[in-house]
Amino acid sequence: MPASLRPLSTGELLDRTFTLYRRNFPLFFGIAALAQLLPFIVLIGMLGLFRSANAQQTVRTAATVAITGFVTLLAYLAASVIAAGINQAATTFAVSSLYLEEPVSIKSSYAKIKGLVGRSVNVIVSVGIRVVGGFMLFIIPGIIMLRRYSLSVPAAVLENLKTRPALKRSKQLSEGSGGRILLVYVLILALIWAVALGAGWVLGLIFSPETLRHSFAAQIVQQFSSFLVGAAVGPVMTIAFSLLYYDQRVRKEAFDIEHMMTTLQAAAPTASTAAAGVTA
Repeated sequence: MPASLRPLSTGELLDRTFTLYRRNFPLFFGIAALAQLLPFIVLIGMLGLFRSANAQQTVRTAATVAITGFVTLLAYLAASVIAAGINQAATTFAVSSLYLEEPVSIKSSYAKIKGLVGRSVNVIVSVGIRVVGGFMLFIIPGIIMLRRYSLSVPAAVLENLKTRPALKRSKQLSEGSGGRILLVYVLILALIWAVALGAGWVLGLIFSPETLRHSFAAQIVQQFSSFLVGAAVGPVMTIAFSLLYYDQRVRKEAFDIEHMMTTLQAAAPTASTAAAGVTA
């Protein structure tokens, strides 16, 4: 049985998150970068489209500008949500394999999400609607939704659950640990924002605001740096909540014992076959 299969304190969970991230950085960066290529390409295409239109000084009505902007924004949002679904599902499988001490690679992580991308996307959208709606209702309901459904994606992809059962499963697993879940979320979100702000500050030292407004090359560099930062630090949140999913299962369902029994049962036929071969 993996040594990690035991209840973890919040500090231990955070430590294991960053240890797993640091030791397997190429794996997590590769998964995230491949997933984020889609919205990155769409965004670059949008920048090129608007720059080309401005260069040609095309006469456009306000309605045309509004429709074009709306359509391109929808395309980017759709690409971003799909990328998030792919990224979170593949990263969750990678964390699961590492946590259970199983072989893992970028290729194997992506292979496991076949048929689950739509489900992951649907869960992310469903949770997003609930959280945003909750924050619009005086913030507190949004915090409750965030705490309640934070384990929905791991539940959906690792237990092969559809959206409603995944949300219900997340609510069940997170019950009684709301403060802990929110603390993990706030701490890691603060870290991600700090890195993003730091990268923006460095970029501001290189390019002036005027250059970023008018230079297409500078805009490409800006978006590419955002792409790299997102691929580098974005997986940390998914790693933490994938580990939290397993930790809640260990605490509530004795998953460590369940996994040990499953492993022993799987090893028994192999041992019997080997013994029979020696006897013969």
